[in-house]
Amino acid sequence: MNIENPYYQITLRNVIGITLFSVLIFVIAGVILVQLDPTIFTPGRALGDRMLWVTFLATGSVIGATAYVVGVWGVVGLIRPDARWILIGVATAAALFFVGERMDALLGFGIIENTRANYADSMTTPMGVFLLIAVMGFILPIPLEIYFRGILFNYLGRLLGFEGAVGFSALIYGLTYFNPAIPIYMAYGIIHGAVLAILYARSGSLWTAIAANGALASLILAKIAWG
Repeated sequence: MNIENPYYQITLRNVIGITLFSVLIFVIAGVILVQLDPTIFTPGRALGDRMLWVTFLATGSVIGATAYVVGVWGVVGLIRPDARWILIGVATAAALFFVGERMDALLGFGIIENTRANYADSMTTPMGVFLLIAVMGFILPIPLEIYFRGILFNYLGRLLGFEGAVGFSALIYGLTYFNPAIPIYMAYGIIHGAVLAILYARSGSLWTAIAANGALASLILAKIAWG
């Protein structure tokens, strides 16, 4: 993708507006859910159940805010993808998963085991596994990629150039992986963020990054459930 392409012109006003509107929608909807069910986000609920609602809130918030602020989906790269690039994205995700899983096993980081322990309560039944993969592998990647690649990466591309945008957006994305119990996990997030940004930039369609993100999450959950 050419950073100077006029169809990918995200301004600072867009970034601020989408961020603020997303947070506002998320908070208001979250408050309504808590009023309906006070236990919905408490530690007593399985992590998978909490993530289900957080994912729905994040998806609605980011999509709603983006639609309101920019109006045209092509601005954030949601254009028809080339099937070849979707396959490349999925294959890249598989490679990232394999390398990461081997490093985790060989160096004893404990990422897979920690994640398995966190989601154990939500994966006790086949339906629980299916719902978790559906949420984490098919729904959550959409708002993540719209915000981190479609919004932040595009804006940073104008400000810092291609290499700077890849590096800085990946660093910000890596913060979402922060886990005090496993600090190295953040490094995985940075690497994943950089690869997803490059896939998006080279293919020109955000759907490539969405497919790669979803495939990676699905492979991790499959490993946790059946590995």
